[in-house]
Amino acid sequence: MFYKNINLKKRGEMIAFLTKHYRYHTLNSWNRSTSYANNIKLYNIEKPADIDNDTWWQLLELTEWQEELSDLLADFGRSYNWQWQAGINGRSGGYVVLYKGGIQTSGYKSYCTHCGQLNYQAVPDNQTGICGRCDARARVNFQKTHMQIFTWPGKDIDMDEDFRDWSTDDIRDRVKLIQKFDRLCDSIVREYISTCRSYRITEEEILVPKTIKVLEPVGR
Repeated sequence: MFYKNINLKKRGEMIAFLTKHYRYHTLNSWNRSTSYANNIKLYNIEKPADIDNDTWWQLLELTEWQEELSDLLADFGRSYNWQWQAGINGRSGGYVVLYKGGIQTSGYKSYCTHCGQLNYQAVPDNQTGICGRCDARARVNFQKTHMQIFTWPGKDIDMDEDFRDWSTDDIRDRVKLIQKFDRLCDSIVREYISTCRSYRITEEEILVPKTIKVLEPVGR
């Protein structure tokens, strides 16, 4: 749907592909920064006849689909060691956008094994610390340097670029990147359709936890 086969030996064809590719905001419209993107809004995708309307439109709201979408986006970022990332933008989340980013040390030295709270302070050797959130004596040090992913959401990508100044090899590398991005968008659409066909949406009642105040003996 989005992927296009480009002759990687023809400089003009590659430049035309990059300059004419669909683009969208990297942050908000007022930011005026754009990047390579694709419109995956459901009205922009032809719904297969064997999928009912309720499933087609409601699946988008379910946690299970959002988790699957996150996995697809993460696989793309991981393949580039997070130097290139794909994210969702737009009021209704209808656009996949290419972002720049990376991975860096987070500064966290320890974490709570009970609630997962991160802490910038290390725990003395062979000891467990007290968690500042849940008060459990379950805070331990990371065994290796803790890393975190970062994204530059407001940074444009090739917005006003004149590719005539680029070498042919650099242009080719950029085309391959965008082609892989387009393949990701195709994968998102295929996975959405596959999930619609494989599952039906039902309703079930759940018990919602409620916080109440109770008396607790001192020293307990």
